[in-house]
Amino acid sequence: MHSVERSPEPDFFASLRATYTQWDELDDDARIRIRGALVRDFGTVCVYCEQACQSPTQSADPNDESVDHFRPRNRFPEQWLDWLNLVYACRRCNQAKGGSWPGFDDALVNQLLSGEDSRYTTVSEYVNPNVVAGQTPAGDFFAFDTATGAIFPSEQLDRMEWSIARRTIRDIDLNDSGLGENDARHLWNRRLYQYQLLIKRINQLDDFDAKVNIMRDFMLPDKPFSSFIAACIKGRFPLLGQVFG
Repeated sequence: MHSVERSPEPDFFASLRATYTQWDELDDDARIRIRGALVRDFGTVCVYCEQACQSPTQSADPNDESVDHFRPRNRFPEQWLDWLNLVYACRRCNQAKGGSWPGFDDALVNQLLSGEDSRYTTVSEYVNPNVVAGQTPAGDFFAFDTATGAIFPSEQLDRMEWSIARRTIRDIDLNDSGLGENDARHLWNRRLYQYQLLIKRINQLDDFDAKVNIMRDFMLPDKPFSSFIAACIKGRFPLLGQVFG
């Protein structure tokens, strides 16, 4: 997950609010229009797991990939058409997250997580994928095991932020606990495959600048698993860290 600089609210939102009072009233055309606006901010990758989404602007089905309410409608009904509360997500992450939000009926979850690691403390939010002034960027909350593809909270965080990252990973299932580790669909393996693809492309080139440009391209926010790719590159090529920032 990385932070996304949001554009101003689209003009047509005012018309939607004047016509509808809740999300379920929106017709397919309205939902597809909203989804298209989000793609312009988030690109064609899921804001949470960063896997590529399928034909988000061409599909006539508004449920082919999806608009996610960061703060879910069942908990925050007043934010049903809040532009900054809408993010672009794959169906997998949207369904995994569902109507969950820290602080609602989650005593057992908090007990389980604190039992797993004493650093965990009760939280009241997830990692916000939007750029917010004064807030730690979303990407700084996470780190990766570059050998396996697993994601985990960064050790550079304080206890509260570490707990927010841990809860985000758990609730959105960013380590794909429902799939076997050898399953090609597993997020771990998809992350590793994208990195292997990059290495293959690099090995086909002789020019150093061309190699750097390919690496830079794979690290762009609109490319699949760019956060994992960045971690792999900086781990394997530490001298390039200053080049990429």
